[in-house]
Amino acid sequence: MASFLEQVLATAQAGLTYSRDPFDIGRFHALRDATAALIAEQSAQDPVRIADWIALDSGYPTPKLDVRALILNEQGQLLLVRERSDGCWTLPGGWCDIGDSPAGAVVREVVEETGLVCRAVQLLALFDKLKHPHPPQLPHAHKAFFLCEVVGGQLLTETDETQDAAYFPIDALPELSRHRVVASQLRTLHAHVQQGRCETLFD
Repeated sequence: MASFLEQVLATAQAGLTYSRDPFDIGRFHALRDATAALIAEQSAQDPVRIADWIALDSGYPTPKLDVRALILNEQGQLLLVRERSDGCWTLPGGWCDIGDSPAGAVVREVVEETGLVCRAVQLLALFDKLKHPHPPQLPHAHKAFFLCEVVGGQLLTETDETQDAAYFPIDALPELSRHRVVASQLRTLHAHVQQGRCETLFD
């Protein structure tokens, strides 16, 4: 259902961008408003908040970019952070901001969520969220996973966005925040690094 609603919103947004006929513009506004109401009903969120979020995007619709950092310790364990929003664990990361490069964004997110200073050393994967077993969620996003190397800072167990941070072995993962990352991605990325592979995974 989420992918269908995304397509409807994208159609309405493209229509509002390119249409000149006032009646067509009215129809696309109605289509967008009805879709926002349906999303709010299915997600139990405030319809006004949903409508405001949709209204932020204009022009030709494109996916958003989420960046995540894969940081391993000497034992090959993954650094995960526990999100305040749902109490589950994920790789440090978040949305790219306007003006950010993807690598710059992931470095910023790691500092904000863990206190660690890192550098991005390899783009491991660029995945389409719809092709992986994430729960349905808007907006449509592409996910860039970077191998990062810690160069400074101190690991924090609490920040404004996270309530814990710790290293976990790949075969003993905690409950994951599946909107952000899924276990199959972590296993694939971990094996990719352990095998010393240099190519970037995609889709």
